[in-house]
Amino acid sequence: MPFFTTKNQTKVHYAEDGNPTGQIIICLHGLGGSIETFSSLLPFLEGNYRVVRLDFEGLGKSPLTQQNKALSIARYVSDLGDLISHIQKDGRSMSPVVLVGHSLGSIVALHFAASEPNVVGGLILLGVVRSASHVQAVRERMLDMASKTREQGINFAADLAATTNFPSDSERQVNPTARDFIRRQVAGSDPEGYAKTCEAVADVGHKDPDYSRIVCKSLLIAGDKDMISPVSRAGGLKPLLGGESQLAIVKSGHQLILEDLKGVADAMIPFLASLP
Repeated sequence: MPFFTTKNQTKVHYAEDGNPTGQIIICLHGLGGSIETFSSLLPFLEGNYRVVRLDFEGLGKSPLTQQNKALSIARYVSDLGDLISHIQKDGRSMSPVVLVGHSLGSIVALHFAASEPNVVGGLILLGVVRSASHVQAVRERMLDMASKTREQGINFAADLAATTNFPSDSERQVNPTARDFIRRQVAGSDPEGYAKTCEAVADVGHKDPDYSRIVCKSLLIAGDKDMISPVSRAGGLKPLLGGESQLAIVKSGHQLILEDLKGVADAMIPFLASLP
């Protein structure tokens, strides 16, 4: 799997699968995730689409560029733009790309689509997240998670994610392998990269983009038991988008692909087929 160095000198780890001449789909993972977040979706996509999955700086296999330098949403967006330009240079597909973002990845996708509306031909947002830098309780929670990850190690964050990303057992029985997958994903993260990502999300400079500038078609997929990004959040964002949008609800907590793969695929495939 290749690496690409952006203008920020970020060494982005990414993977390409599927039809090399198909429309490009870029998959953007969440906090503590990696390219593996989307692995189970590949069989549904790779026949018709050129699927590119990437690791954000400090997560997965993309290393931190500088240990003493802060990360930011703007930096992720800039790195994404550089990678898209790099991928399109081979001339196989210059048509607008489709961005698939989960959680943190949805933030980056929304910002990029607002800043480069001509480059993005479709958005698929799973467990969509918006800026909460103005919500003191959320900022404190994210900053506390960064601090405790540094103090107690990455296993603290891994155990927390394995609990908070899913419904409680009293609400719905969750497959233990799904919890274990998330625990292993987060536990494999660079602790400092994870902490810096938490700080990037909580940074007061992180504001919502101008959603009205997002003119492509959008599909918002929400988990019916998602406590991190409840259905109401996707419902509240939907009318703010400048283009046509749809909302699909699947049976999951915050890990929609792990918990309801069929529901996610059943929503995505007809949406992708409807794009110009």
